Amino acid sequence: MGRLIVVTPDGQRFEHTLRAINTIGRHPDQTIQILDRVVSKEHALITGSDKGYFLQDMGSRNGTYVNGIQITGRTPLHDGDTVTMGSSRLIFEDRVRPATPALDRVTIHPGTLTESAIRSMMPARADAQRDFLPEDRVQDEAHLRRDYEKLRIAFELNQAVGDALEIDQLLDRILDKAFEFTHADRGVILLMNPEGQPEPRATKTRDGTDAHVDISQTILSEVIDNHHAVLSSDATMDSRFGGSHSIILQGIRSTVCVPLLFRGELVGMMHLDSRIATGIFTEKDLQILTVFAQQAAQKIGVARLAKRAEDEAVARNNLSRLLSPNLVDQVVRGAIAMEKGGELREATVLFSDIRGFTAMSERLVAQDMVSMLNEYFEIMVDIVFQHEGTLDKFVGDEIMAVWGAPVGQKDHAERALRAALDMMQALARFNRFRVANGADAINVGVGINSGDLVAGYMGSTRTLSYTVMGDTVNTAARLCSHAAAGEVLVSEPIIKLLGPRLVVEQRPAATMKGKARPVPIYLVKDIRD
Repeated sequence: MGRLIVVTPDGQRFEHTLRAINTIGRHPDQTIQILDRVVSKEHALITGSDKGYFLQDMGSRNGTYVNGIQITGRTPLHDGDTVTMGSSRLIFEDRVRPATPALDRVTIHPGTLTESAIRSMMPARADAQRDFLPEDRVQDEAHLRRDYEKLRIAFELNQAVGDALEIDQLLDRILDKAFEFTHADRGVILLMNPEGQPEPRATKTRDGTDAHVDISQTILSEVIDNHHAVLSSDATMDSRFGGSHSIILQGIRSTVCVPLLFRGELVGMMHLDSRIATGIFTEKDLQILTVFAQQAAQKIGVARLAKRAEDEAVARNNLSRLLSPNLVDQVVRGAIAMEKGGELREATVLFSDIRGFTAMSERLVAQDMVSMLNEYFEIMVDIVFQHEGTLDKFVGDEIMAVWGAPVGQKDHAERALRAALDMMQALARFNRFRVANGADAINVGVGINSGDLVAGYMGSTRTLSYTVMGDTVNTAARLCSHAAAGEVLVSEPIIKLLGPRLVVEQRPAATMKGKARPVPIYLVKDIRD
């Protein structure tokens, strides 16, 4: 899965996980909104498939640039590409190789833990205040002031990151605060990736330079395996890290690494080090940093949940227009995969069309016609969703629905047929209400066909939608056109799939456009359990 990091003109960074279709522009309806006056309302489009991600300009006024070159047509994106729109930069990252600015500046070197005795270690949930004396027992005022200052900065961290929900912005603020109350030269925050490995996501130096940071895998392993905060007062002399050449080569004198735990789960770790002096980190520093890390982990965890909730809300909103609620829930949770791009599927297509709609529309004013159609569609679509179908589209008064795509269903033909029969019963009840109130009855005909078809995201670069195409679809539409009011007509593939369970009446074969021979037609009256 790819992602896009948007860097605004004022330096703010926002991370977006890419989906199959991603519209980019200034308008709030865009999938990724960029508040830049030079960016067009509908500026560009990114589509994803099993072949990768592709970028296309949507006719923007100022153009779209990839690595400084203006693009024309559909352009493939590669890991690390920089897209420029107006004054904003968009960094594309392919999650096959998670590449971030922090990752490029951090190297994790392998090492072997040679000794289990740990001189400076603290469980992540230890009470960081257990060594703080009551005020009346403190003899050294300087000691009291120093402890107070550290606690004050820990409180300020909570205030500083309280309004930051973007992960990159949040991690930067956490490191800024870490430098305020320690003498660390460098800091790195690593977050656990989906494979359970630590991935550098933010790195900073006290002097603001882009210095490279080497981290020992041995130290990280201690934190990962035991969830302990580890302090090495003099890493070059610490026998626990005897196999960690990265520490010895750099001559790091002080290192502290604390776990970031959210709801008992390790979400990452914060690593601070200094090459200036031996023993600049004390036991009390480790205690304070442990509490600091707990607060930071809460913020990171909440930010991740908020991002996940936002992505799920968008996904649910888009999917709820096509799929039944229970299928939407399964797709969002990842229990069912929706394939990207066109693919061949065996599915069943249903068309439903109102008979005499033109004459009816001539008798009704526009507002009444729209109100009638909305009430009718509400009832019909609800039945489609009850039978776990996918709403493909409305075409005027016509409804097109699919079973077996985008979610595969072994009994797609039966579901479609039961939905059609339920539609007729629900319509009969609705018509009794309409006639009792002096309105015209609504009469529909239905056509259903099963077979192979192409399903996927189709359309123009400006408008893409999930739909199905092929001879199977065309035959279902023509069956619908042959159906009289109240009739459900099906083709031979439906008869072969459901067999003797159907109560049918064979109709004369019909000549259809594009067919060399007349097509057998069957009127379905019922389906047996």
